[in-house]
Amino acid sequence: MSDRLAKSILGVIGAYFALQTMIFLAFALPAGFFPRYGIAYLAVAAAFHCFLLGMLFLFKQDFVIEETGRRLDRVNLANRITLLRVSTLPTLLFLIFAAKDYRIRAPLLGLVVLVFLTDFADGYVSRRGGEVTRIGKMMDSASDYSLLVVLTVVFYYFSLIPRWFFILVVARLGLQTVLVAILILVKRKIVPRTTFMGKAAVATIMVLYAAEVLRIVLAKSAGPIITGVEWIVGAVVAASVVDKLIAFGRALTERPAEGDKGEAGR
Repeated sequence: MSDRLAKSILGVIGAYFALQTMIFLAFALPAGFFPRYGIAYLAVAAAFHCFLLGMLFLFKQDFVIEETGRRLDRVNLANRITLLRVSTLPTLLFLIFAAKDYRIRAPLLGLVVLVFLTDFADGYVSRRGGEVTRIGKMMDSASDYSLLVVLTVVFYYFSLIPRWFFILVVARLGLQTVLVAILILVKRKIVPRTTFMGKAAVATIMVLYAAEVLRIVLAKSAGPIITGVEWIVGAVVAASVVDKLIAFGRALTERPAEGDKGEAGR
């Protein structure tokens, strides 16, 4: 079973690297920026997918259905969707940089929206199909935060989000990292958990960033609306900081059940 799982992981990551390369080429060749970004993209994407492959091999023992304890012999559908979102990270990074000088903003908006929708799709599939796994929970949180960190830095670099919002999001994501690290030190083991406000913060930030890309397409006409959305999302993120601190205090003091020690997630 372990060999079949390893082959499945290798096949999925290999297929996703090929898919991301084709997506990048579909943007780069018609727009003419392959000579400028092509070699760097291929190097970064290859290194990223090799790193992802290594991490999945390292955590093979966590490919287990939580409800039944059944070990998987292949990557299930929910995890494939999550991995698709993760594998898109280098592609989005390079395309957003290229969008500053090349006319790819409209199709890039469509790609960003599709990537964000996978955040809802994998959760729906995993719950409906009884495919919730420990590795899936870890990947889901890691993929969302990795995507948000990259997009937040890039969006701020291109002045698509205000300074106060950049600081707020980075502080929220940094707080998450610090609290999880403390729980690892204290509890020695963590199980990802998700709070409503944490999910709301991630979802609204994703919606805002899709809207920010839309503002690039519509120029200044959507400016006042987007500014209002920024303040609403900022309030949600600020509320999630309080919610995270409360959840952290509860996780730090409670007596964990067997096999469920600590708190992570969003």
